[in-house]
This record gives sequence, C-alpha cells and structure tokens, in this order.
Amino acid sequence: MTELHSEADNIENTAQCIIAAFKEMQVQEGQTLHYQQLYPYLQERYPKYKDVQKEAEHHLAKEGYINPAPDGLMLTQTGADFVYGKNA
Repeated sequence: MTELHSEADNIENTAQCIIAAFKEMQVQEGQTLHYQQLYPYLQERYPKYKDVQKEAEHHLAKEGYINPAPDGLMLTQTGADFVYGKNA
C-alpha cells in the first residue's frame, strides 16, 4: 500500500509543480506551456516527475485546468482561474 500512496503523492506533487510552472512563467488562458520550458522546471523542482508526468497531466485535464497540445499543455479558463486565484 505504501507504493500506491507514494505514487499518488508523486502524481499530486507533479500536478502542483505543473500548476506552479504556469504561474511562474505567466502563461495565460489559451496559451501553451511548451514542454521545452516545462521539463527543466520540473527537473529542478521535482525530479521524480518522469514516472508520473502523464498521470499528472491526465489529472489536470480531468479537472479542466489544461488541454493537451502537440508541444505542451494549454491553460484553460478554469485553469487560469485556479492558477491566478480567480473564483468564477
């Protein structure tokens, strides 16, 4: 059970790092955070991201915060509201 909990924590931590990257890089609604910008950010802040990145992206997409783009992740209106603390 510890491994499952650990993987869930890794997914959540990776998702939080992705959200933080949107904010730090000032990505706005409808804009894409490119993987070439995201990967170094994640590597520096949460090196374990590689194991769970796709699951974290899927989690954020299910929440409506992002949409996958060919070269990165696009921030949705819901995602922008969450990242920048707007309550719609």
